[in-house]
Amino acid sequence: MQVTKQLADIIVRKTKELTQMNMNVMDREGVIISSSDPKRVGTLHGGAVEVVRTGEEMIISPETTNKWAGTKPGINMPLYFHDEIIGVIGITGRETEVIPFGRAVKMMTEMQLQQSYLSEQIEMTERARSYLVQDIISGAEREPMDILLARGQLLGIDLTLPRSIMIIQLSACPALADDFDQAYYRVLDITRMFRSPKQTLLAQIGRDRWVVLTDLSFYKTDKQAKEDLIAISHSIIKTITERLQADVRIAIGKGCRNVQELGQSFRELLRMIETISKYPDKGPVMHMDDAMLELILADIPDSSKLKIIREELGGLIEHKDLLETLQSFYTCEMNFSMTARQMGIHRNTLMYRMERIENLVKGNPRHFQEALRIQLAMMLYKLMM
Repeated sequence: MQVTKQLADIIVRKTKELTQMNMNVMDREGVIISSSDPKRVGTLHGGAVEVVRTGEEMIISPETTNKWAGTKPGINMPLYFHDEIIGVIGITGRETEVIPFGRAVKMMTEMQLQQSYLSEQIEMTERARSYLVQDIISGAEREPMDILLARGQLLGIDLTLPRSIMIIQLSACPALADDFDQAYYRVLDITRMFRSPKQTLLAQIGRDRWVVLTDLSFYKTDKQAKEDLIAISHSIIKTITERLQADVRIAIGKGCRNVQELGQSFRELLRMIETISKYPDKGPVMHMDDAMLELILADIPDSSKLKIIREELGGLIEHKDLLETLQSFYTCEMNFSMTARQMGIHRNTLMYRMERIENLVKGNPRHFQEALRIQLAMMLYKLMM
């Protein structure tokens, strides 16, 4: 552990604010790295050299300043970290003034050093976990399994467990623009929402995207895992929206038997999250099992999409209000009463609109087989928008 200039500047500033006394922070060589008097930074403090040598505090009086180069009257005390001297702090002033404050300032400084050290350790651990996630999703299949498992073990992560991957996509988030790293730490605790927080990995991928590797070993069936992860995703969205005022979408991947399958799952989810953005009526959370049709339709060439849209929807694409009505009709499982309630219109108004729709499209939108073709055409139309 070293006393950095950045940390020393904070200590000097806080001490000045609390005591109105001038202060210096010296490194193990006795060089002043921060001071209330900027002119003294970079100069040698002879008293600090002696404090590091003896390990004892030193009072310098006006009569003894000539004995130690670069000194002024005051108290100089060793800074300890894990029983090792890592620097010296000096407070300038008369002996009767500095002694009452000196030891309190020393204790505060050593506590701040400990806090800084712990923060660095946490940050290093989180960075290592993030690197592990990035390596897994970018090509774990190319890294020897024993090395990957060993990296996980060092972080307390069991990579032999069945897992799934989740992508959290943010947009319209002022917090990300202001402080990229701080936004990550403000939502780091979402890992506690999962069944096994210690085995849940969170990493930020780019400015507006996070990846979660979940532990599925608690679930007896794929259905149970899917339902729970969807519920957790809605809780995550609520938390992130409240803390970051962001728009959030979440894509959940299928279960993977081993860590080497997660890279492919991640690539599939990237494609899926772009696709589901075209279907806002599907909601902000989608599981891969529920997106297969949308993904298949996305693979259709644009020329074929346009042909199907023209043939099935005809003139309906020129009437946005009727398109929305028909979509609500299908969302409500072709139930007239439910659709009218959802849209807040009279049933007769809905019937009139459906008659207009039937005159514009190819086929009858209320007959199952024809409705199926029309719905597919509507999905393709959203992809082309």
